[in-house]
Amino acid sequence: MGSAQYSVKNEPSERTLYLRMAGFFEESEMKDFIRLYLEATASYGGKPHVVLADLRELQISSLDVSKLLGDAIGEGRKRGVTCCAHLTSATVVKMQMARLAREHSQGEDVTVNVGTLEEANKVLAEARLWMGLEAPAPEGTLSPPESPKAP
Repeated sequence: MGSAQYSVKNEPSERTLYLRMAGFFEESEMKDFIRLYLEATASYGGKPHVVLADLRELQISSLDVSKLLGDAIGEGRKRGVTCCAHLTSATVVKMQMARLAREHSQGEDVTVNVGTLEEANKVLAEARLWMGLEAPAPEGTLSPPESPKAP
């Protein structure tokens, strides 16, 4: 077995899948991850949704394993993924994931590489706005008002 760790969290109210992949994936581990990912993306019935993929602790994968992941990326795009924020820290992993996403996207690649969780959340908020899921904040609104302090 490899050293893989992963999670797939589906937040239907946000139309968002939160993925985390860490360590080195063997083929069986990747297949287990892909099954969970495709089940989650299928839950949207082809409607637009977004993905935050936290890959900061992911190690480079073998060609066979990366092909499986690439095929899953392509299937996710077919099932409605309209934006995927890839949060990476290793340049080699970033390059591998960018190649997989590009090769398995029909037409325009919807992947955005980000360097921080804050940047990823901003990218996905913009994507949700584009999908009509979030209303923009009124002009001049910086933060919610503070609640009154007790005397």
